[in-house]
Amino acid sequence: MPAITLTKENFDEEVKQSSLPVLVSYQGSTSTGSIDRVSSHLNGVLKCCKVNAGANPELAQKYKVRCLPTVLLFKDGRVTDTIVGAMRTEQLMQILQ
Repeated sequence: MPAITLTKENFDEEVKQSSLPVLVSYQGSTSTGSIDRVSSHLNGVLKCCKVNAGANPELAQKYKVRCLPTVLLFKDGRVTDTIVGAMRTEQLMQILQ
């Protein structure tokens, strides 16, 4: 299952109201695909989402995202971990386990 694309319209529903932990990848206009691969591996355990920070600057500003890519892990609607910088799928999977 590919990662869910977030906008200000669906952010609260998909992230803050989720019963699962949510991994949110803030990216530029191009995606590396790592978040989609993680999503397919952890479907049902973790929800994976991505934000085009250029098209949704208010979401980047709200969570103080200053560098792309940045990944935030949300649990119960709150940020519990932050990862800054590019990462291969394998690296991201190791961190999440």
